[in-house]
Amino acid sequence: MIFGIPDPEENDCAVAIAMWSIREVIYCDTSTRHLVGFVLQESLGRASSAIQSFDKGKMLIETRSGRLYKLHGRPGDHPDAEYVWRRWMNFNHAQDEKNVTAEYWDGET
Repeated sequence: MIFGIPDPEENDCAVAIAMWSIREVIYCDTSTRHLVGFVLQESLGRASSAIQSFDKGKMLIETRSGRLYKLHGRPGDHPDAEYVWRRWMNFNHAQDEKNVTAEYWDGET
């Protein structure tokens, strides 16, 4: 099932996301990057809004919606996250997908 998520509250903590990757697509005639992964607290796949900033030291991503994501563990794939991502791409007519996870992961953190 695909559904929207509520806007983040001002005092929301970072959402822990595992088995994650970063995908770049052409969306609305602009290149954007999105976090795709498995939200541990909810046991659900998620595709984020466009990434606005990345703190490599803290492995923390902030998205256009204002939500914060804490990258948990190594990058990877999860079937539920891939399903959500494919649906998001189709719904938004995103094109030219490129996996850019290596730019966010040095293999050590």
